[in-house]
Amino acid sequence: MPVLLILSLLLAGRARAVLPPSNILTPSSVMWIAAHPDDESIAAPLLGKWCRQEHVRCAFVILTRGEGGTCLRSDGCQPDIASVRSAEAGSASQYFGATSILLTYPNTAGVDKPDWRSASGDRPDVVTSVAHYIEAFHPSLVLTFDPRHGTTCHPDHMETGAIVLDAVKLLSYEPDLFLLETRVTFAFDPLVIHFAPAVGGLQRFDGNEILTSSQTSAWSEITQDMARHPSQFDGSWLAAIQNVPASDRAVYIARAKSILAVQVPGCQ
Repeated sequence: MPVLLILSLLLAGRARAVLPPSNILTPSSVMWIAAHPDDESIAAPLLGKWCRQEHVRCAFVILTRGEGGTCLRSDGCQPDIASVRSAEAGSASQYFGATSILLTYPNTAGVDKPDWRSASGDRPDVVTSVAHYIEAFHPSLVLTFDPRHGTTCHPDHMETGAIVLDAVKLLSYEPDLFLLETRVTFAFDPLVIHFAPAVGGLQRFDGNEILTSSQTSAWSEITQDMARHPSQFDGSWLAAIQNVPASDRAVYIARAKSILAVQVPGCQ
């Protein structure tokens, strides 16, 4: 075999070896479904690529107004935290160019599983309501939390994922349902945020990728989003995101049908 041909094959093999795993394709439309107005920050690098750079039709469905959260604004949160966070949700969705669908299911302190399924009065069942919004927007891809860990083990995140899994069963069509498989943990004093995949073999979006829409890294979409939620994130949070090592700057997702068949570490 000619030397040049051998060399070219070796170089081709080396190039394949360093490609990022499971390149993520751009869908025609996306719906992000979460529990709180600031939850999209975890997936912001990927949402920034899809919604802002690729101009994909996007919608954010948020189940609560986040009234169970604290207020980090130095000037307070007037007239109340729910009103402030609702406005912040609108600002964030506008940044991503996404349709904002903000629901009003109750948000507690996040200690126990939320009681969203026992709706009463004129409020529709939460599963039916979520299915209605998916059907109306008709996204080709739905992204939500994995109900086994909710990325941060927040019970609202976990219940949101379970509700979406039930809601898609009611649809007249089958969207591509993906679960967020990034695991995020925190250390305090000082604040340090750790990002890692839930398991191996996931689809990975590299947050170091430069977005042509802003000429900045996709990772900076997190701080851009956090800046639109000042009631929840102060300078220490933005600094912690900026201090995440480049090797850990990634968003991990997986098709629900595939990942739900895999044993994924849950929450203790």
